[in-house]
Amino acid sequence: MTAVAARASHLVLPKRIKAFYGAGSIANGAYGALGGLAMFFYNQVVGVPVATAAAAISAVVLVDAFWDMVIAHTSDQFRSKLGRRHPFILAALLVLPVAIYLRWHPPAGWAPEQMFYYILGTGLFLNLIWSFYEIPTSALAAELAPEYDDRTVLLSWRWVLQALGTAIATALIYGVFLRATPNHPVGQLNRDGYGPLSLAIIAVVVTAGLAMALGTSRRIPTFFQPEARAVFSLRNQFDNFAGAVKNRNFLVVMVSGIVSGLSSGIAGGFDLYFKTFFWELKSQDILILGLLGLPFPIIAGFITPVLARRWTKRRAMLTLFFISVIFSQGPMLLRLLGILDLNGSPMLLWVLGAAGLVAGVASMGGYIAVSSMIIDIVEDVQVKTGHRAEALIATADSFPQKMVAAASALIPGLILTFVAFPRQATPGPEAMALITHAAWIYLPIVTLFSAGSVAILALYRLEKSDHERNLAALGR
Repeated sequence: MTAVAARASHLVLPKRIKAFYGAGSIANGAYGALGGLAMFFYNQVVGVPVATAAAAISAVVLVDAFWDMVIAHTSDQFRSKLGRRHPFILAALLVLPVAIYLRWHPPAGWAPEQMFYYILGTGLFLNLIWSFYEIPTSALAAELAPEYDDRTVLLSWRWVLQALGTAIATALIYGVFLRATPNHPVGQLNRDGYGPLSLAIIAVVVTAGLAMALGTSRRIPTFFQPEARAVFSLRNQFDNFAGAVKNRNFLVVMVSGIVSGLSSGIAGGFDLYFKTFFWELKSQDILILGLLGLPFPIIAGFITPVLARRWTKRRAMLTLFFISVIFSQGPMLLRLLGILDLNGSPMLLWVLGAAGLVAGVASMGGYIAVSSMIIDIVEDVQVKTGHRAEALIATADSFPQKMVAAASALIPGLILTFVAFPRQATPGPEAMALITHAAWIYLPIVTLFSAGSVAILALYRLEKSDHERNLAALGR
């Protein structure tokens, strides 16, 4: 062990703190699973035209990208007895229940143009409050785990428990509130289930968020404290942002994120449409696939730190992401080519589950590695600029992603409009023909963007030895 590594080894975080920090991401998983239903809910359940719903959701994401940077900068420069992050997190948890409730209790009988403003208004309110929770929470990782390899372990906890949150939400969605009934054989089309579902998700989000905030609060005295200066200094904000943007590794991650944002925005908008109309899955089938995903994060959480130590974070990330691209898009390609014609057969769930296992483990492992790579940039920027801005770096990376995702969120609506897919459709031959047409357009676009974003990350150049030198320069 080098002298620098020896000095860094005492910074390894206790497991109980890792567990508390990871518990906060249960909220992320549950929140994301519910949010992913938004366009399907407003279009297929409420009956808002798909172009209207897509435009409102896209506008929400676009505005969200701008205020994220202001919240990040404010969090980085905030001074209080509770540190820089915890006051924002606790305040957000007080307001989130109201924001989530409004999002999933739309008024009945409103015209499409009125619903546009309702979707836009509630979406802006919800995303604003969520940013006050998520941005400071993400920034805590760099403060909690300064040591190079320990960061990958900490983020494994975060991704594993986020997937647990997704699994809990999936069970609530398809196993409880949107399950198939005699009156609603396709449970995800049952409007009456969405309101109670949102209340259950509120309980999960608040419980997980409080556990994280209280469990990590004992580390507040060890956190970095900024100099006393004006929190809302725009010049300081732009100076810090410029320092990050000049960093080569940050630029690589940012450009990759732009391309990735295109892929994820399109895929997210189509997900439940494909499950319902392309694969013709019932709510119980979607539940089974969701529950089969429970071991994915656990496996990824174990293998990713091992691969990162053996290969470096960058090589592990590249390998895992390329595997994910192949197995996540493979079943759809085979179905379109007529090779995987298993709709209505019990074998379909086995095939989708097996492909999902490989894709899910690889994807989650890749995200664990790349998340660790991003927070390693914090010390690199601090050494070169003198500014420590964990939240700003994380948000400056997500800023272009969200701007692109805002545009890409329109694409599912445009494609569905182009193929004349009806609102409040019923699974069957007509819907199958139209969604298949959409799939032929969707698949090459998403595959190209996914593979491209991974290829760009190959240009990242910040290894363990570089990080250890940065820690030594900062006296850590």
